[in-house]
Amino acid sequence: MASHKPLSPEFSWHEEANRLVLRLQEIPLAQVKATGNAWVVRTLMHDGEPPSRIAVPSAEEGKAWVTRWAHCRQGALVRAIAQRLTVHRPANLQTG
Repeated sequence: MASHKPLSPEFSWHEEANRLVLRLQEIPLAQVKATGNAWVVRTLMHDGEPPSRIAVPSAEEGKAWVTRWAHCRQGALVRAIAQRLTVHRPANLQTG
């Protein structure tokens, strides 16, 4: 079994049908999806780097890989999501 350090609270895992999706707030970052006899990890947030797509033997191994990936890029991911939310938020929308 793979062990991994938890991500900060802004990150959360969501189970959707036959896949697990790591989100930062509401933005999907990466997914672990059942495909045949394996699980496929795919990054969804690239921000200047090529997307990753790898096969792993289990959902737990996939979550561990994605968690390590997100740890390495945590600051950049938070900044990219904040920028995206700022750009797409209407000027007259107030947040609490």
